[in-house]
Amino acid sequence: MRRIFVKSRELVVPGTLLAQGPFKSGRGTFREGNRIYSTVVGLVDIRGDAVRVIPLEGPYIPEVGDNVLGKIIDVRFSNWSVDIGAPYEANLRVQDATEERIDVLKTDLRKIFDIGDIIYAKIKAYNEINQIDLTTKGMPFKGGPLRGGQIVEITPSKVPRLIGKGGSMINLIKKLTGTRIIVGQNGWVWVSGRNEELERLAIEAVLKVDRESHTRGLTDRVKELLMDRLRELKEEGVIDEVPQIEETGEGEEG
Repeated sequence: MRRIFVKSRELVVPGTLLAQGPFKSGRGTFREGNRIYSTVVGLVDIRGDAVRVIPLEGPYIPEVGDNVLGKIIDVRFSNWSVDIGAPYEANLRVQDATEERIDVLKTDLRKIFDIGDIIYAKIKAYNEINQIDLTTKGMPFKGGPLRGGQIVEITPSKVPRLIGKGGSMINLIKKLTGTRIIVGQNGWVWVSGRNEELERLAIEAVLKVDRESHTRGLTDRVKELLMDRLRELKEEGVIDEVPQIEETGEGEEG
């Protein structure tokens, strides 16, 4: 019999029965017969026929298809080493970084990505020997490095809460602060604002979501924080007007 016993984003503990039947057992789970159980304390994630549990604590564990932010930490002969906050370094090969054909014997790869550059990439492959392969093809910003801004790290399992239902939470923060924000599924968040005060305010809101993700009414509290501080910035002459935003209609669910 095919059956799921939990809901997506439900908090579970080790040994919780998650599903039975022909489901794929993802990370944070184990199979016993035709049943799948949790191995960690975390949040359930159900994608099609795959069931996994995202740990509430600990480093980011890669999953093929995840969009992540990373930092270039080494430039090699035909690839770059990238820190994505996982237990192992990731690898970005030349052929996965650009649509152009590159002659590595004649090209200085540091002109494409240099040490310290922040990139937005997709997990292309992750195998049993912990090799993580990335690609920047088809990503925003033409796959180039992200310029300026700051990186904030949050708990990877809280990324869905930061994004919100239909993007509601992250869009609220972006619209009120006028910042550009990219959220990686590895828990790294890139924030870039037109001035330091607004950038700092957006970061404060992101960290508030990280701290209070388990509580109800969070959207309203984040909005209140932003609006109060924006009024102060207007009084200080930092901004001309306080942005207005329509009610989200999420109520206590947010």
